Amino acid sequence: MKIVVVIPAFNEEKRLGAVLSDLKTIKAIKEIVVVDDGSRDETSKVAKRYKTKLIRVEDNTGKGNAMRLGAKMAFDEGAEAVIFMDGDGQHKTRDFHYFIDSLTIGKFDVVFGSRNLSLGVPFFRYMGNKFASVIISLLFGIYVSDLICGFRAITKRGFNKLNWESKRYGVETEMVILTGIRKLKHCEVPVEVAYYDSFKGVTFFDALVILKDVLKWKLFGWKNFARNHIKP
Repeated sequence: MKIVVVIPAFNEEKRLGAVLSDLKTIKAIKEIVVVDDGSRDETSKVAKRYKTKLIRVEDNTGKGNAMRLGAKMAFDEGAEAVIFMDGDGQHKTRDFHYFIDSLTIGKFDVVFGSRNLSLGVPFFRYMGNKFASVIISLLFGIYVSDLICGFRAITKRGFNKLNWESKRYGVETEMVILTGIRKLKHCEVPVEVAYYDSFKGVTFFDALVILKDVLKWKLFGWKNFARNHIKP
């Protein structure tokens, strides 16, 4: 199976090099696509230095759009699956075997990375994540314990089925919801994450905003809501 890594990056010149250096040691990864989403630093130069495929977006369009652009390039050029990871070093390459095994042996269409939420996770992030996960489960019939972890993988079939509309950070939530709606074969795998900011991420109050959005999705239908309410 041809597996490509897609990295949406915004102003990640300081940490991206170490991420790419680690990725080069994984034989199962055939290519790396970096999507520089309007960075104002040297992110693109770092990506070129490591001979990755590079998509340069002049203006910051959001993580969801960067993920879509990178995945589309990968699949158009023959990839059978992509693994999404952040460019800031918080995701660890030693966890890649979980994704690779789930894609190749388990034949899952979507693989969600799940941080061990009982160990070392900032309290506000833990509460917000769990609350949002329960709400999504009740409304859409899919439970993913770590709703917003950006470390995840998807097959070409899964990508075409999901066809997400979120351009920014709502993409993680939308992917989970659409996986449930489309009834795609999915699983969770354990991942380790390095935290650089204890208050960065989904807090309990952020989860209330997610609740408001998912209620609208449930009432009005995902496509109509995404088209009319998600900010570009």
